[in-house]
Amino acid sequence: MNRRLFLLGFVLLALGSSFGQAALVAAQEELPAEPVLAPGTPLRLVQPRLGIDAPIVPVGVTEDGSMAAPTDPTTVGWWSLGVDAEPDGNVVLAAHVNWGGINRVFALLHLAEPGEVFYLTDAAGVEHGYLVTWVRSYDANNAPLEEIFLPDAAGHQLTLITCGGRYDAENRQYLDRWVVRAQRIVHNPIEPSPDEAPPLEPESPPAP
Repeated sequence: MNRRLFLLGFVLLALGSSFGQAALVAAQEELPAEPVLAPGTPLRLVQPRLGIDAPIVPVGVTEDGSMAAPTDPTTVGWWSLGVDAEPDGNVVLAAHVNWGGINRVFALLHLAEPGEVFYLTDAAGVEHGYLVTWVRSYDANNAPLEEIFLPDAAGHQLTLITCGGRYDAENRQYLDRWVVRAQRIVHNPIEPSPDEAPPLEPESPPAP
């Protein structure tokens, strides 16, 4: 409840009139409703070994048509023009490697290895596991966009993007992009200890 509505309600209820109560109800109905998130909307990304545990926010595109980066360096940006975690396809996430001289969410993304698992929680509270299949570095000006943004296998995929590699000190920007691709797996939402970890099983693709 915002301050204006709180003060209005205090004054009207203090009058002890039915008119005051009716006015308060009307004022509450005028408040904008909270947006309803689709169940598959990505909300959090976790990868313990790489120190990743951050909220996910939707992003669109910049004026030149590139995927926008999150304005808060402590968050991960989800390309909301693509798919979420519900349908088959490629969920694309991006985050900063550093900001203001401080390592940020994807500071260690380039150290990801095939076989590691990233955990994504959606708006329905479901935690999905994604097994890394490849890690690649591209020249930022010649990155194969279709290869990055489109899925390369059936089922659910996850792609993670950040800056890295060569650094242009004069223009204060990285010249390369690290890209990690992962495939959804069937896993126990509660991560087991390494000694008791069951073998990871690739998610079965949908029947044709």
